Amino acid sequence: MRTVIVTGGNRGVGLATARHLAGRGYNLILVCRDEQRGRAALESLHSPVSQGNHRLVVADLASLESVREGARRITGTGAPISALVNNAASLPPKRVESRDGFELQLAVTHLGHFLLTNLLLPQLRDAPAPSRVVTVASAAHSGPPFNFRDPNFERRRYRRRQAYQQSKLANVLFTAGLARRVAGTGVQAAALHPGVYDTGLLRNYLGRIPGGGVAARVGTSRTEKAGPVVAELAVGRRDEDLNGLYFHKGARAAPSATGRDTRAQERLWSWSAEATGLEAVPAGGEAGAGPGSGDQRELGSVLTDSPEMPLR
Repeated sequence: MRTVIVTGGNRGVGLATARHLAGRGYNLILVCRDEQRGRAALESLHSPVSQGNHRLVVADLASLESVREGARRITGTGAPISALVNNAASLPPKRVESRDGFELQLAVTHLGHFLLTNLLLPQLRDAPAPSRVVTVASAAHSGPPFNFRDPNFERRRYRRRQAYQQSKLANVLFTAGLARRVAGTGVQAAALHPGVYDTGLLRNYLGRIPGGGVAARVGTSRTEKAGPVVAELAVGRRDEDLNGLYFHKGARAAPSATGRDTRAQERLWSWSAEATGLEAVPAGGEAGAGPGSGDQRELGSVLTDSPEMPLR
């Protein structure tokens, strides 16, 4: 039976996606930070029409060590991975640093997924093509360019919405960089804005605003509606090449100008590879060509000859 991994699968869009995929007969691996919530989510996947062999992997995307350990547990199953859904995100009310010293939103939403995806690429390649890496981004990625001079808000005032925008822009830039590196391998990378749903993350983003609930203010939908949207990109549309594409819900769309910046995509990959300690493999190089760490090859890209970009 085919296996799909969903990060942050214990609530919101992640849980809705996992439930929909379980109902379609897929085995699910939920990657969750909280074991108790993860186990509750896991139990909810079982139903008379869904009796898959679902698993929970407890891993904190804010910790690179924890991500590596989680990846080892997943690779230990030996199962080819039909799809990886990078969904988890964090939106703290004030600036918080991850265990590795990165701004928390950037650490969870981007760096943790960057590392996890690269560590799992061999198993994605082993699955029947096309296997997919679907990263849940947001229309909020539109805005200023990624701030390479101060990505962790160490020298500028921290604004959580600005940090959220930057982390979601990183999702879009990462997907484009990944798409170039997996082209021709049977793996496809896509990003999407799944729609606006009444989630805890959205409530944190909006903050307390007088005059009604989140749904009343922004016209949100229940998260159950997100499941089919994300799942279809992860395991559906088998005759389409989705590699490198961005979607608004289920429709192909153009990301922002900052998301389409090829130089920023490559510079972010370089920065992310260095930040996570991955082996340097340039864009256009053979994925997984370098030496491995144990039995798992690690991928990355450091473009030492990239020209400097204008920064904000």
